[in-house]
Amino acid sequence: MSKVKVVLITAVLCLVIAGPARAVGDPAPTQHGITTAGGSQVPTVAQGVTPSPTPTQQPSAAAQPVATPEPTASPLVSPVASPVAQPPDETTQRALEAGFAKGEGKAADLHGVADSLYKGKWFSAKAENKRKCIVRKETGGNYESVSSGGDYRGAYQMSRPLAVGAAWMMQAEVKKEFGAEAVATVEKLRDIPTQKWNRYWQDRAFWTIWRNGSGSDHWHVRGC
Repeated sequence: MSKVKVVLITAVLCLVIAGPARAVGDPAPTQHGITTAGGSQVPTVAQGVTPSPTPTQQPSAAAQPVATPEPTASPLVSPVASPVAQPPDETTQRALEAGFAKGEGKAADLHGVADSLYKGKWFSAKAENKRKCIVRKETGGNYESVSSGGDYRGAYQMSRPLAVGAAWMMQAEVKKEFGAEAVATVEKLRDIPTQKWNRYWQDRAFWTIWRNGSGSDHWHVRGC
């Protein structure tokens, strides 16, 4: 064997020994890629295969903020005090009662418990609730009421003698307040059944008899 052949064989053996061994099952270089001098691998693309482009993520539209309406302050409303009804002065009350004496306005209403139409000399604001209670208990506010036996009549269930006596007692005060014409009206009341008197005269008769409580014995009503 010539020296030249020996040298060639030796060179081939050296190359084989120096090359890296590929383990069984190790992927082919086309799968692993090319190894660079630094040891990192660069992937290779198989022949005939066109790489799919990497989809570019489109920026999503930013959600538009919903405008929140700012709360509107409600205007402060100052409470309005309800006007307090003031009682009429003496002159006005006297004029009202002059009309009531003739049966005008509220005097013609003969049903229901209401404020006394009479507010004169014998009226008592302190006893007004008691008066209303008596009317409510006696007749329920029926100024035309007549008891089953016919002895007691009107809202206050007065006997005939008591009602006639009240008419006599009212006469002097009525003349002083309204004059002779009103006195004639009171005189007629003595001949008219009590349940036929208008509301004003029945209220006035009650207060005339009550006289600041001195005549309260004419009404013995429980719960009043």
